[in-house]
Amino acid sequence: MKLKKVLVAHAKPGTKEDKLTFHVVKKVLNKLKIKYKFIERSKLKKDYFKNKDLILTVGGDGTFLKTAQFIKDKTPIFGVNSDVKMKEGFFLAANRTDFENKIGRIIKNKFEIKKLARLEAFINNKKIPELALNEFYIGSDKEYITSRYYIKIGNREETQKSSGVLVATPAGSCAWIKSCGGKKLKITAKKFEYLIREPYKGKVDGKYKLKKGVLKKDKKIIITSDMSKGFLVADSLGKEYFFNKKDKIEIGSNGKELNIVFF
Repeated sequence: MKLKKVLVAHAKPGTKEDKLTFHVVKKVLNKLKIKYKFIERSKLKKDYFKNKDLILTVGGDGTFLKTAQFIKDKTPIFGVNSDVKMKEGFFLAANRTDFENKIGRIIKNKFEIKKLARLEAFINNKKIPELALNEFYIGSDKEYITSRYYIKIGNREETQKSSGVLVATPAGSCAWIKSCGGKKLKITAKKFEYLIREPYKGKVDGKYKLKKGVLKKDKKIIITSDMSKGFLVADSLGKEYFFNKKDKIEIGSNGKELNIVFF
């Protein structure tokens, strides 16, 4: 792969290891005479992603997820873990010690691309700009207030009370939804799943059938709010999108898969 223009999205360095990793990344890119631009993740804009050969992230999974939200085409993304002792690095294929070797393998086309499914969301038929690589969360704007809504999947529909709804991709099935009792899916599966967090069980309500499940990629989840104020957020970071009572949220799989570099 020819690397003429590379965007490097990075987290703010918090440890000595972070700073050392940033130094190594810059040193290697300069050595290989690759033209690059370093941008801190909070300052990312869609214009920075135009006409790039590769998107490189340096930090943790949060930086990777934030950066991925801006990628709407087939440009590959390659993650570098800036501190392996502090960061999980689920999506990250390199670290300080092997970065030079792996960027060299990318140049020589000795790498693998995994195409990961993403989710898209609409509020009252208006599309949310961010695509979710992990999950969308929908719930009350205050976590201590019960989330009330109507959920519809296919021809099935019911009224629910809970701590909110998680809708996750196969990659996201290894993250938040897994901790809540979701099913782990193959990372490249063409499916997605949903889970109701802490469904309310009482004398009147609680006999729910739509509590969790795995859906085919052509299915949709429709949630109609019965809350005075709720919100939706992609990947637990970035902008929160608020909605009111009777507003409709629709979530489904998106055809724009993310091309991630692996070895």
